[in-house]
Amino acid sequence: MKLLRKIIKGVIFRLDSYFLTCFSIFDYLRSNNHIYKEPSICGFFQCYKQPKSAIAALASFRKIYPTSSIHMFCDNGFDFSHVAEHFGCKYEYLSNKSGKGDTLYFLSKEQVISYMKRLVYTAQNSTEDFLMILEDDLRIYKKIKKLKFDWNCVKPDHHFTGRKLTSLLRARNTSIPWYISNMYFTGCGGAMANRAFLVDYFSDEKKLENAINEVSPYILKQWGAMPQDAILTALILYFGGTVGAYLGFAEDGAIGLTEITRWKYKFRPLFGSIDVVHNDKNLYNLPLSEDEHMIFSGK
Repeated sequence: MKLLRKIIKGVIFRLDSYFLTCFSIFDYLRSNNHIYKEPSICGFFQCYKQPKSAIAALASFRKIYPTSSIHMFCDNGFDFSHVAEHFGCKYEYLSNKSGKGDTLYFLSKEQVISYMKRLVYTAQNSTEDFLMILEDDLRIYKKIKKLKFDWNCVKPDHHFTGRKLTSLLRARNTSIPWYISNMYFTGCGGAMANRAFLVDYFSDEKKLENAINEVSPYILKQWGAMPQDAILTALILYFGGTVGAYLGFAEDGAIGLTEITRWKYKFRPLFGSIDVVHNDKNLYNLPLSEDEHMIFSGK
């Protein structure tokens, strides 16, 4: 009986996943209130201990956006100061680790607040239209042509917001579609936020802290931690922002039945343009080349 329930639950999850993927595309196509064509993009990058992959991520960003501002923060990992200098980034080394290092899973509200303050600082001290979350497993291949939302992100196969939190957010934000009982958008590497929205709604530290206090218990209960992508999506919805799919996004890595963005990447010649790829860990834990070593060491 337990096995049967497990199978039924799995089938329902997969059907729900495909249903929501179709509707995320529908939401994108029908959302034309605010269209940003060829927006300028700045970068927010929290790195740790993957210098080879981080260099590749920054090189890909700089190839497309050579003069955009990038704020780079090292989460108590390796010293990336020379890498930041090479790619023209503003840099800060964090003496207190804000997450798990290799992943942005926050274990306390204090860590969330610390991260959000860095994000807001980046938004306040940049001038571009949108802020992209950069990660060391991110690659940018083409210029962003069009964005439609305050938070342009993806439909994941995990980190759902949860039904209770979705109900709370819907009471504050009428942009959440009526058919969504469990908000499914999240913002991993490659997601882009309206910079002005972050400045307008996240700059008041007291209001931001109150919002984190309200939404974090739901996420903490669901995941045992607070994933950056889930809590950032919840906060943008909390303050009335619009959230929707970014169709130029794809994902690398192992394929699962519900992982549409990974199918898109594997069969990219059939699925059109891909601007940004997340989860490209092919360069993780590999030795630096001579040129990369010179960038990393500054010699």
